[in-house]
Amino acid sequence: MTSATTRPSRREQRREQTREEIKTLAMEQVAAGGPDAVSLKGIARTMAMSPAAIYRYFDNREALLADVVVDAYDSLADALDAAGARPGTPVERFTAVASACRAWALAQPNAYRLIFQTTSGSGQDLAPDRTIPAASRSMGVLLDSLAALAPAGTTAGSDADGDPDGSRLLEQLRAWAERDAMPLGVLALGLTCWTRLHGVISLELGHHLASVGIDPALLYDAEVTTLIRQAQHPGTGEFRPVDDGT
Repeated sequence: MTSATTRPSRREQRREQTREEIKTLAMEQVAAGGPDAVSLKGIARTMAMSPAAIYRYFDNREALLADVVVDAYDSLADALDAAGARPGTPVERFTAVASACRAWALAQPNAYRLIFQTTSGSGQDLAPDRTIPAASRSMGVLLDSLAALAPAGTTAGSDADGDPDGSRLLEQLRAWAERDAMPLGVLALGLTCWTRLHGVISLELGHHLASVGIDPALLYDAEVTTLIRQAQHPGTGEFRPVDDGT
């Protein structure tokens, strides 16, 4: 009887192990000097490989760095997915997702810095066909947890009606919502959530909060509480609901 799944050959297993070792060493280079420090030749020396041999695993440093970025995004999304799948109320699920984001960042600070504090993770200049979908996974979990909190029919407006800058921001939000086929209000809340939570995490990783005597965990929890209140009662934060007929 033949198994429905074919186990990888020993050669394929060794190849995958080598690829993983290369990516691990690349992340060490990122930790030491940022994305610009990634060097296939340097990794080849560390692994006692010929410079030519390493190109059998990755075509160039950009391909290697893209793999590392995608792996980091997938790891984050997996953590958020697991947190969001736990049983509980919408408030409990959103709190779990937000807490998982901070926990992942603290456990993997170099991966966090790579995808959120460098352009490598932006999808603008490094394999956008791969990095953008990977990044969208974690954002999707966040938006889903917010959607469960927000009242039905929530949309978004500018706090300053008639303000040109606010109008331009709203236009950009509408374009994003239409492009990704998501409710405008949920997207607006997601953008606020994204900037607030990542702002606290970035300051915590840089030890800026500790330097002024602020407990990052307490500040993060306070932001989560504020975001829950804002999601449940639109109009209490940056974005105010408007009735646009959608």
